[in-house]
Amino acid sequence: MTMPSRAPFSVNIPALALILLLLSCYPLSIVLPPSWAWENGAIEDGDVIVLGVGLAWAFVTWMRAQPVSVALLARCVLPIWIILIGREMSWGAVLFAPDHMTAEGPVFTSHHLWYRPFVTPVLCALFAWSAWSAWRCRLDKQLYSVLERGRFPWLPMLTVLAAAVGSSCAESHLPYCLATLRNQRFEELTELAGYIALVVVQARVLGECRAAAPHGTAAAASSPAAT
Repeated sequence: MTMPSRAPFSVNIPALALILLLLSCYPLSIVLPPSWAWENGAIEDGDVIVLGVGLAWAFVTWMRAQPVSVALLARCVLPIWIILIGREMSWGAVLFAPDHMTAEGPVFTSHHLWYRPFVTPVLCALFAWSAWSAWRCRLDKQLYSVLERGRFPWLPMLTVLAAAVGSSCAESHLPYCLATLRNQRFEELTELAGYIALVVVQARVLGECRAAAPHGTAAAASSPAAT
């Protein structure tokens, strides 16, 4: 009698690395210099670099437009990266001198920027355009296909959510958080880990959608859905 064969044991190395990265945020927050977590400091610079990678990834995927359905999905997430980068850079205020200094480092505010009143309307317009484009092109079908095939990157996505919870705890926005977690370095490190995980989620989802796209989809680039 032959025994049924078993699938070889495999380890999701990227997901495991993300979990270890998130778990390392607290010990790193103890040993790193406080200045690293200052606004416009080393960790925030890392945030902008990681978010820039996510933005560039989505932009290149959109411009290649092969297949067009994946390109449109990448186009719809572009505003998310733009908004996150703008938030980390205080909508451009970090490019100027800080308003004042505190014990926790320099403080940058965007209130004095001449274009600040236009930021919120532009953000709303970007979100509305992205949502309308996704609805018009029925991009939800691609995500449903990834879920149906069991290929959605759940561990990286859970890392993003866990990082958001950790950052909120560090900012004292959530009740019942440990007092030792409430420090600026832990907040910035968890944000950085969350952004890295978000880039991984995007890469995995776009890759799975591209792999599942039928041949000849790229030829649809001239269709109204591509506009």
